[in-house]
Amino acid sequence: MLQLSLRPGEYLTIHGDIVVQLAQLSGSRAFLRVEADRSIPIVRGKVLERSGAPRPECLASLPRSRARKGRDAVYHWSAERERAVRTMEQLLERMEAGDSREEAQALRAQLEHLLPTVWEEELSGQIQALFRSKTAQDV
Repeated sequence: MLQLSLRPGEYLTIHGDIVVQLAQLSGSRAFLRVEADRSIPIVRGKVLERSGAPRPECLASLPRSRARKGRDAVYHWSAERERAVRTMEQLLERMEAGDSREEAQALRAQLEHLLPTVWEEELSGQIQALFRSKTAQDV
């Protein structure tokens, strides 16, 4: 597997028509921008694996010194968490209506990182259905 290093703002191209840009680094997270034809599926590995796809063998494990211990625990969604999110969204709306617009936008962006997005859940369901139909065809 090819391994590259990029600085924020730098980009790479794949096959001349797919562009991947390292937009920003924040702590241990990298934010990427991907420009590709809509016919090319782009799916996070976590979503694929959650749907039953095996992790690609070409991916190397993190060295033991950098491996996360306990940070990728299962996050169970509950009605209490749902209420907390709705309350935070209401507070953000009030802040945006008042003098704290910039702070509210920053908080909203962080809140969006914490919540599973609808399209990820829908995509996960679609991928599971594809794997079930492929498995049924193979049998």
